[in-house]
Amino acid sequence: MEGDYIRILFRSLNQPVFLLVLLFLVSCSSSEENAPQTKKKEFSLPVQVGKVVYLDVADEVRAVGNIQAEKRVVVNAEVRGKITRIAVEEGMKVKAGELLAQIDPREYELVLERLQADLSSTEKEFQKVQEGLRPEDKQRLEARMHAAESALNLTHIELERAQKLVAEKVMPQSGLDTAQDKVRQAEEFLKASKAELAAGMTGRSEDIEKLESEMQSILKQVEVAQLNLAKVNIEAPFDGIIITKEIERGAFAETGTPVVSMVGSARLKAVLEMPQSYRNKLKKLKGARFVARELGLKFEHHRNLARLIRVIPDANIYSGNIKVQIDLPDPDPSLFPGLTLESTLKFGVRKHVLHVPAVSLVIGEKGTVVYIVKDGHAHLVPVRAFKERNDFVEIEDFTHQLGAKADLILRGSGAVFPSAKVFLTNPEPKIKTPFNSADKKNKPANTPET
Repeated sequence: MEGDYIRILFRSLNQPVFLLVLLFLVSCSSSEENAPQTKKKEFSLPVQVGKVVYLDVADEVRAVGNIQAEKRVVVNAEVRGKITRIAVEEGMKVKAGELLAQIDPREYELVLERLQADLSSTEKEFQKVQEGLRPEDKQRLEARMHAAESALNLTHIELERAQKLVAEKVMPQSGLDTAQDKVRQAEEFLKASKAELAAGMTGRSEDIEKLESEMQSILKQVEVAQLNLAKVNIEAPFDGIIITKEIERGAFAETGTPVVSMVGSARLKAVLEMPQSYRNKLKKLKGARFVARELGLKFEHHRNLARLIRVIPDANIYSGNIKVQIDLPDPDPSLFPGLTLESTLKFGVRKHVLHVPAVSLVIGEKGTVVYIVKDGHAHLVPVRAFKERNDFVEIEDFTHQLGAKADLILRGSGAVFPSAKVFLTNPEPKIKTPFNSADKKNKPANTPET
């Protein structure tokens, strides 16, 4: 359209005038193109700044758990029979040796009586064999022996007479031979009588050994029967508390049938759940404070804690926490298994721990960060946050950018972003010393980590 306009002017005007008009138009177009552009205005974000602080921190952790017994058993029946008595109830405290239940003893009493009678009979037989024959039999054998002695004496007299008669040649030699033979027979008869009497005085060795073996066998059976009779009384193996009754009166129990479940009350332990990060610190445990709120009871332990505490291997698969067990020597009599227990475990004091105000922390896609002011702009510093105490949070500055001189953005930290220009609403921030958790005088009750 501009070309048509020029052609019209060229036709209506002479050449000098046209050149002047053309130069004017070109100069106007050039001036418009060379006009300077308007600069954009920069903006700044108002922020309030503060300082990081270093605190001495009481290294404590709060853990919740319960009391468990050192001993836990199921008491079983050791002999079979009908349950005639249950002497305890659930929750009852019992002493070692106290009666828990009883099995019908009549069958075991009869067995014991029969075996004792057999033993008595065998013992009498054994004694008789050791002593030998009856008195009248002994007298008969003794009389027989005396008769043999008299017969022997008589043969000796007859022998002497025969010897004289033979010497005087009144009796033939055959008479002397007969007298000598009678002496030999009398001697043999006397020897046999003495042997029979000696054998009658004591029994044969094989008979004695046999009866002795039978007596020992019956004696062992009697001891077993006595033991079985004693087992009909089911007794507490140690001081403890009855948890459950596993069988009722009138039921028939086989050997090994559970009767009651019980836990020991003499030695108790606290089983607590605590963060995994304290696992390696347990050997340095300085003290433990316990509270049983149900009983209104408080107690502490400070000595030999390294020996009393141990880690239960299995960790909580959901929280990642670990379980620890702390023995409770000489526990208060009012404590019992199953009681909820709160505890505070003390690991000493950590010196000069870096803290920042809680308002300075920003949680975003890049994790937990804080912002500091550098050359009038916001600068991001990644940190790892831990416990909060009185509006101050313990952190780890693994990039080592935070120091006592750094201006830490407090108010406005959630609105700034890296490299954003900021201006300070408090150019000279005051360093406010926060609460020191290691100070026992001002220490509140709820400072430990849970």
